[in-house]
Amino acid sequence: MFNDFKTTVLICIVLIMATVIAVGALSITSLKAKNGTLSHDLLQSQVSVDALLSSNANKDERINTLERDYRVMTELNTSHRKQVADLQSTLDHKLERANQLRTSNHEPTKTWANTDLPSDAVQLLKQTDCESGDTHQHINLHLSIE
Repeated sequence: MFNDFKTTVLICIVLIMATVIAVGALSITSLKAKNGTLSHDLLQSQVSVDALLSSNANKDERINTLERDYRVMTELNTSHRKQVADLQSTLDHKLERANQLRTSNHEPTKTWANTDLPSDAVQLLKQTDCESGDTHQHINLHLSIE
């Protein structure tokens, strides 16, 4: 079959080259498949990174919104406390003035301050409140004197 040494060596070289080429071709195919898988994994990782960045941006925006809401609520609470304090101060002053009138040394003032309003006057005042749109008709009428 193989007559001379050169032919044998040449056939061996051709077989070795064919084997190397076949192994190379298989390796290239395998590397291309791995490259495709890695590219797909990289795209999925990039999508995950984009989602995390978006989530982080949304979190920062939400934190800013909550901080702004906190500042507004703090300002409203401060304003409300001031209004309550002002109203309480006004009430205390009016009650003090009413008590001064009720305990006055001037007898006609004292009598006037401690006398109930006539029922006709109370009825007229209630009607006036109702006509002005007062929806709290069931609340007793209270008058304070300055």
